[in-house]
Amino acid sequence: MDIIQYFKSQQLLTGDTAERLSKFVRRKTYDKKDLILPVDNSSKNIYFIEQGIARVFYAQKNKDVTLYFLQENKIGVPVDSIFFNRVCKFGIEALTETIVAIMAYERWENWAKHNAVMQQFSQRLMIEYIKNATDRIYNIKFQSPKERYDTLIAEFPEIFPQVSLGHIASYLGITQETLSRLRAKK
Repeated sequence: MDIIQYFKSQQLLTGDTAERLSKFVRRKTYDKKDLILPVDNSSKNIYFIEQGIARVFYAQKNKDVTLYFLQENKIGVPVDSIFFNRVCKFGIEALTETIVAIMAYERWENWAKHNAVMQQFSQRLMIEYIKNATDRIYNIKFQSPKERYDTLIAEFPEIFPQVSLGHIASYLGITQETLSRLRAKK
């Protein structure tokens, strides 16, 4: 679903507003393994996944670590660069062919200032972002590898055929061998 249709489905847009907003959105198609946003970026854009799956990751020594996955109708926001004017350590990589709607955060913010429903939606997004971050911390700190695996299956059942086992293992904080053993037990 494209970003305009998504916002309409959330009852955030009327016809006139949708037309005005669509002028500020640019779409780009990324192939599998393309960087949507590199690590150590200063982007001031938001990234709405219209189609496909991407991952948010950071680089650590000679490898990168998957932080979380972005699927259709999810928004990636480089928080450090937008809100704190610092280099963002996280990048976004397409894991499948991915269509992304990109909008300058400044436009989003100006739009929300004049639209009470959009302000509420933005607040919900931020609350969801915080909730996902705290859930992620809990999962890594307090769940066993099997529990993390089960949580992933419950939240993203369609991920396995589309995402490499290496990225999934990285997200779960386990080796590919451990992931293979967990999958064999199912």
